[in-house]
Amino acid sequence: MPIQLETERRAGLPVVKRTAIGQKFHGAILKVEPRDRQRKDEVTGQMMPLLKPNGKPRQELVLTCLVLPGTTAPVGLGDDEHVPEPEEVVRLILKSKAFADWLQAKTALERPVNVGDIVTQVTDRAQVYDAHGNPSGAEITTQAAVEAVPHNRTVGIYGPITVRPPKDGSPWVAKAEAAYHSLAEPIVAEPDMPPEPPDDDEPPF
Repeated sequence: MPIQLETERRAGLPVVKRTAIGQKFHGAILKVEPRDRQRKDEVTGQMMPLLKPNGKPRQELVLTCLVLPGTTAPVGLGDDEHVPEPEEVVRLILKSKAFADWLQAKTALERPVNVGDIVTQVTDRAQVYDAHGNPSGAEITTQAAVEAVPHNRTVGIYGPITVRPPKDGSPWVAKAEAAYHSLAEPIVAEPDMPPEPPDDDEPPF
């Protein structure tokens, strides 16, 4: 019987990075956790909630995933950065448009997200930002154009999110369920989250 996805706070796992156009992440979902976004206060150096114009905290979604074959996106924690091997447990953090993409994909499932469902992100575009964090120019769609951006400019790299059921009989479902049970922290039910306003190839599994 499928395990309906629940959420928990999980720290210390590498985070999926988006460092170049064309990077792919494929993961079997283990956990889903919404949390408030944070920013560093320039005066005190302390982390503070990032607020919407209405004063409510902006949120992001943390997916804990079992890495699947075909992943080329790097993951990092502290000074370590590497391309993960299949079966490594990592976090995929979704915010803004990516959070909205997730909610759309989740709705298309027409059922709750289960442990072992497949999430995919393939980076296909980038945006340059000015010193104030505002978009500068049109979106970029080639890696050569990304590499031509001056080093003093900030570049965000993005790609759509999809989520789908695993293939019938996939051995990755059992592996995901085993990994899920190994995450032995307190569990709470996944809340319904309203979308925030704005963030492929067939996987081999």
